[in-house]
Parts: sequence; C-alpha cells; structure tokens
Amino acid sequence: MQHAILSLTLALACGATWAAATPDTSVFSAARQQFVAGAGGDAAARDAAIESFEKLAGSQPGNPVYLAYQGAGLTLRGRDALMPWDKMKFTEKGADLIEKALSLLAPEHDTQLLAGTPASIETRLVAANTLLALPDFMNRRSGGKRALQAALDSQALAQAPAPVRANLFSLAARVAADEKRSTDEIGYLRQVVATQATTPHVAKAAARLKELGQ
Repeated sequence: MQHAILSLTLALACGATWAAATPDTSVFSAARQQFVAGAGGDAAARDAAIESFEKLAGSQPGNPVYLAYQGAGLTLRGRDALMPWDKMKFTEKGADLIEKALSLLAPEHDTQLLAGTPASIETRLVAANTLLALPDFMNRRSGGKRALQAALDSQALAQAPAPVRANLFSLAARVAADEKRSTDEIGYLRQVVATQATTPHVAKAAARLKELGQ
C-alpha cells in the first residue's frame, strides 16, 4: 500500500497552529503535536490525536480543519492496523471525514488563519496529502487532486507562509511526476525553490531540478 509514504507527507503538512475561531489554542497545538508523532509511528500519540480532534470537531462541527485532521488520524490508524479489514475500515472512515471537511469549506475559511495560513489552504493541504497517499483501488485520488488544485487556484494561497506554499508546490510536483507531466513538474519545482522557505522541500526541489537538467 502507498501508506508507506503517508507518515512523511502528513508530517510535512502540519506546520501551522490554529490562530482564529478556536475555543482553546493550546488544545489544538497539543493535538497537532500528537498527530505529527502519530504520523511518525507513535501509536499512542496517534490515538490521542484522533480523540482530541474528535472532541474539537464536536465542539465546532463547522470547523473543517479539525475534521480533516481527525480523518487523517484515522487513516494513520488504518495504515498501522494489522488486519486487512481493519486497515480498510479505518482508512475509509478517515477518508470520508476528510471529504466531509472539504465539503464544509466556505469563503470565510479563506480569511480565518492558522498562524498565518488560511484555514481553507490548511484543510486542502491535509486532505490532498492524505488522499493522494492512499492506494489507487480506494478511488480517493480524484478527491485528493481536486483538493490540491483548489488550493493551487485559490487567491488565499498568496497569504500562506512560504513553508506552506513550498509544501503545496512540492506535492503538485510529485503528482505531475507520477503522471509523467515533466513540464508541469519542472514548473512546480521552480515555484518550490522560489518560495525560499527554510524547509527540506526547497533543497529536494533544487536537487530534482538539477537531476532533470534544469
């Protein structure tokens, strides 16, 4: 399963904290840290993150960020499950919650910020990173690509910090590479480098451009 790449992509997607319309910022921050640890393989942290985001989502049913993280956490539980039926059960449930989070996005989420990142961009980035990492037979790639393209097309993207934009362009480059769209891949790699973000994405993009003779 493509779950092997899920830890890295999700961990890289989670670099911001909720800074608006949050009942308790410290609770979100702690849950996010648990999520990152869970993405790295810490089962206890993963389960704690799922529980925390479930409570947060319950306290604010219209908050797409909490729901997206809850769903992403459940896909991690599916990734880590031993039995095939449990892998499918948790991964499908998580993916469904992510799709629901995307359906909740409204214009106001372009202006609600997570430490400088629009909530709509954060939601779509978590969604795209998660859904695109799932196996093709689960038929979630199209949803991941829609979330990615919507983030790329959004005027709110310009308001996001450089590391977030680098993350998004890097994901777009990987998708283009997978689909053998070399011109698009090069274009997105150049956008990654142009962000001048101090993250691994920039160094990796520069190395890939060199590999491609650019």
